[in-house]
Amino acid sequence: MTEPEKSFYQSTSIRVEEPKQVRTSLFIPQLREVDVFVRATEARSTFHVSGSGLCVAGLDTGLRASHIDFAGRVATQVNYTDDSRGDRENASDGQGHGTNVAGIIVANGVHRGIAPDARIIPIKVLPNRGGGSFEDIIGGLRWVNKHHSQYQITCVCMSLGDASNHQNDEEFLDFELNEQIKLLKEKRIAVVVASGNDYFRYDSEQGMSFPAILRDTISVGAVYDSDEGEMYYYDGAIAYSTKSGQITPFSQRLHESVNNISRTDIFAPGAVVTSSGIKDDRSESVQQGTSQATPVIAGVVLLLQQLHFRETNKLPEIDEIVAWLRAGSVTIIDGDDERDNVDNTHKEFLRVDAVLALDVARRALLRRNIV
Repeated sequence: MTEPEKSFYQSTSIRVEEPKQVRTSLFIPQLREVDVFVRATEARSTFHVSGSGLCVAGLDTGLRASHIDFAGRVATQVNYTDDSRGDRENASDGQGHGTNVAGIIVANGVHRGIAPDARIIPIKVLPNRGGGSFEDIIGGLRWVNKHHSQYQITCVCMSLGDASNHQNDEEFLDFELNEQIKLLKEKRIAVVVASGNDYFRYDSEQGMSFPAILRDTISVGAVYDSDEGEMYYYDGAIAYSTKSGQITPFSQRLHESVNNISRTDIFAPGAVVTSSGIKDDRSESVQQGTSQATPVIAGVVLLLQQLHFRETNKLPEIDEIVAWLRAGSVTIIDGDDERDNVDNTHKEFLRVDAVLALDVARRALLRRNIV
């Protein structure tokens, strides 16, 4: 570990990317709304994909593995925290964030995720009390690099960040965390990361948190999926009105005109989302943030990977996936209809559409005379 890396890790803590909401005038959250908004059901039906045969690793607070939403599809569990008395094979989730995130990707019971037939491996790198360490996250990424073939892991979901705001990744290129992500990319394993929830706190300065800023990740910002009314957040961010496709006032963002290498790759619905909960084996939880947008993209990535693997018997390159996500997307303008208390960039960003992304991938395969 380099001295700059050691110093950075010692002075910075990691956290889940979930803004704290004060109140809202209208509150009808549904995971179904997310599915309809990104056209996931239509994509699964049209292209005959569901995530089957693939596995996602969720680096988070763990998972309520006994929940009916995950029945028969928890491949294994890994725990890097002191929770559960440090039992390495017990990734129980006492916080709820990891279970909510996992449900958005692979739920197939009370709730239905974007890739409902994929398997999941909870890698608990964040303890129940909150916070976390980069050492544990690096440990989780090392584990995926070592065991990906055994469990058919093709995607890593990291709904976490360090509450920073960066416009480039140059200072992090020699960090081991970056090296582990690069190794995964070389193996065609996508690493999907939340852009961060501190746009208001950083006075509307463009940027993303670490590790989303790393160029080899797929970075994800958050939009609303429907009219949720007014939304107030504890950090001071306010959306005076909301509608589907609006960028949330908390979502960090980095336009390609500022840095095309480390831009925010794609936006997805992250507010407000109902998904799997930890209270009991049929419970649900309501959360919002770039943490919830990130698993939406992880789910779409799994669908793209299944389509490509079915036709070619190999996974697509990560740059191909990003290109398909972006080419098969809906353009949104930051500031055209947002009514909030942040400074909008008035730039064009891209919001995921599962049908369009899969169609772009299909046409790319057709051009190669594969499909």
